[in-house]
Amino acid sequence: MRTKIVASALVAIAALLAAEGAEAQTTRRIRDSNWRQSERASVQQGSPQRFALELRFGPYYPAVDDEFGGNGPYSKFFGDKGRFHFGAEFDWQALRIPWVGSFGPGFGLGYTSASGRAFREGTYDAPAGMPYDEQRVGETSLTILPMHVSAVLRFDELFRRTGFPIIPYGKIGFGAGLWWVDVGDQTAEVGTGDDAVKGRGLSYGVHWALGGMLALDWLGRRSMAALDQESGVNHVHLFGEWTNQNLGLGGNQMKVGTSTWTVGFTLEM
Repeated sequence: MRTKIVASALVAIAALLAAEGAEAQTTRRIRDSNWRQSERASVQQGSPQRFALELRFGPYYPAVDDEFGGNGPYSKFFGDKGRFHFGAEFDWQALRIPWVGSFGPGFGLGYTSASGRAFREGTYDAPAGMPYDEQRVGETSLTILPMHVSAVLRFDELFRRTGFPIIPYGKIGFGAGLWWVDVGDQTAEVGTGDDAVKGRGLSYGVHWALGGMLALDWLGRRSMAALDQESGVNHVHLFGEWTNQNLGLGGNQMKVGTSTWTVGFTLEM
């Protein structure tokens, strides 16, 4: 069912971006979308709206080296470029605050990975200028699954009442990051025998985000009405946000969070 909803939404986005030429017939009466009309009571029509699903993309800059002054093991192994991150978030719009918007819990899960050449034994602290091929051998990677449980407030009442398409929002809650380091096809280890420590762990901390959504309803009211009838998706939005995952606040935890921008699209249903 969820696959059908996402597939239908992707088709709807393409339809919304296309020009509406011929008159389409629907089973509902769709009001004019001019948000300046003061006599409009609401643009909310169709099936009840209780949930939101986000598909999210953006760069990820793990904060591993922050405790080393910005020049630590992460940059030595993987460089300082951002890595591609993608994920999803599901929100339950449990409460509707009059004249404000929706409020409720949300859960997000993402994925990112960085790979590079491993150091030969005894060459990690070698002086600068040592030939690269003499210093590096094999492959190593760091994989991070950032996740969060947050309270989400979407200020969408103006959009629901007038059709004005900009919707600001904020999120704050608990964040965590499951991570592991591989060397070749095995999990990395530090030490030997009974003293060996696996290169994996869980870092936790605080998650918050501020962003805005652009509702696409005004590009195709008839298409949105048809999508709602077929799949229960009320609205489709593009969004952009500043995301902060401050992970690694516990003792002996690696800092695998990030501060970065994220974009994507949101389905409300």
